[in-house]
Amino acid sequence: MPPPPPRTSSQLWASAPGVAEDPTATVLGSKIVVGMGLSKLAKGWRKGAVEENAEDQYQLAHCYDEGREGVKRDLVAAAVWYGKAAEQQHAGAQCGLGLCYANGAGVGQNLELAVTFYRKATDAGHASAQSHLASSYATGKGVEQNDALAVPWLEKGAVNGNARSQHSLGLCYMHGKRGFSKNARRARSFMMAAAAQGHDAAIEDLKLLNACESCGAPDANHTRGGCRSVRGISVVR
Repeated sequence: MPPPPPRTSSQLWASAPGVAEDPTATVLGSKIVVGMGLSKLAKGWRKGAVEENAEDQYQLAHCYDEGREGVKRDLVAAAVWYGKAAEQQHAGAQCGLGLCYANGAGVGQNLELAVTFYRKATDAGHASAQSHLASSYATGKGVEQNDALAVPWLEKGAVNGNARSQHSLGLCYMHGKRGFSKNARRARSFMMAAAAQGHDAAIEDLKLLNACESCGAPDANHTRGGCRSVRGISVVR
């Protein structure tokens, strides 16, 4: 059975308990955005959001999502503004709304709708959406599990600079998963790309990739004598 059509931002807002049907009026009338602590950026984004500027709506949603720029964190408001920008085909907002559905953040959890919005964002080449769509196929969340469909999206996300995809692809080469053969060189290349962007898991896995299997030295590239192989990968160094 196909998933139900995505709800509009007004429907999303109305489905949240204890709020008015008009998201703009409710948000503008709340202490969350009227507080003196708002940054100049947030004030500008709020003004543009009310005037239906999609990028400003997306940025304001980010503020609510993360609780930054003087805006108090509010996941319902974040979902609303992501939804309003997504209605204008803003790829970042479509991905953000997909994550809201995936995590049940500000809206009821709906994994199928999450995939729907990831797909919308991938049509515009959004790297993070490509990564999340790959993960959906890899784990079978919201869609039938299919490594053959996960891998192309994983590769696209990695090529487009998404650290999460680069780390995941590095793991595929490191452990020989999802149809990939073990390849230390390619694993290291993708891990380094993700680590360079500050991806914590990639940084830690890169240490394992370079560790000596016999003595545990943290970087077998810079050791001598008995250091011969990479932990988890049968490659002589």
